[in-house]
Amino acid sequence: MPLTCKIEKDFGAFKLDVDIETEDEIRALLGASGCGKSMTLRCIAGVVKPDNGLIILNGITLFDSKKRINLSPQQRQTGFLFQDYALFPNMSVAKNIAAGVHKKDRSRKTQIVREMIASFQLEGFAHLYPAQLSGGQKQRCALARIMAGQPEILLLDEPFSALDSHLKWQLEQELTAMIACFSGPVLFVSHNRDEVYRICENITILNNGKSELTGAKKDIFKNPVTRAAALLMGCKNIVAAAAEGNKVLVDDWGFSFVPDSIPESLGYVGIRANHIQPAYEALSRAPVRFAYEILYETEGPFNHIMTVRKAESNCQPIRWEMPKATRKAIDDHPHELCIQQEQILLLR
Repeated sequence: MPLTCKIEKDFGAFKLDVDIETEDEIRALLGASGCGKSMTLRCIAGVVKPDNGLIILNGITLFDSKKRINLSPQQRQTGFLFQDYALFPNMSVAKNIAAGVHKKDRSRKTQIVREMIASFQLEGFAHLYPAQLSGGQKQRCALARIMAGQPEILLLDEPFSALDSHLKWQLEQELTAMIACFSGPVLFVSHNRDEVYRICENITILNNGKSELTGAKKDIFKNPVTRAAALLMGCKNIVAAAAEGNKVLVDDWGFSFVPDSIPESLGYVGIRANHIQPAYEALSRAPVRFAYEILYETEGPFNHIMTVRKAESNCQPIRWEMPKATRKAIDDHPHELCIQQEQILLLR
């Protein structure tokens, strides 16, 4: 296992408690702001010292609280890309890259800098300073400085957060191509599920400082398992639920249903806003079907969004997203919706 990270750090009001094991892959650390993603990277890099635990990279112990091992950041061979890139403002591109070269390679510094400038398409910019660079050029310079140090792991802390939205797509493609050539593990921190889905194959969900769920991206998107993961996956309808015999009671939405199985720790159910159907479109009778009333609605550029609830009730509202053509047809039919059983998420 190239990286094992099992650490704890108590900050008083916040406690970090993560357990991550990853191979040579691009692994996402996905979570809401303040959940401990960036702090986990800082602990691995040696910028922050955990209270307890173990960090091992490619068989080398970087940190072990029991054995009192705590290698310095310079000894860890980690490549840390900070959110703001942390380039030295008083150094040119060439000197910034040169600052990343290890002491053992100082005799080859000029050659390494030249290679990095070519590899990261920075020809013609070597003499410029960070203030003279675009967002994409700054990112490439920061990555070139990292790779000049021949890291064994890449730690990418929300690499697109400092970029304008119109630049993100191009730079995401560039970054993906660059890290695809890296042979070691990559930890990619983000709170953007779409970025994570495009770039990574496996995901670790962090929630309130704790690594809550790990798995393949397609599995987690299909079945997020926990309430926190479902929110991160974009599920906009989540309410409390309870098991009663073989039934699941969803009092907040005014219905119950019988699933194939019920997880022991069931506490919530979730329904994606685009997984709701008008009853007249359903090909088979759904286990959840009821008349609804429209509370309010709005039109987006490509879809229509309605907030509805069970008719003649005080139930919690449900967000329903649909194609514009569906909205046009709805008023020609009874206001009745349905939800297929396989579209209901059972969450702990």
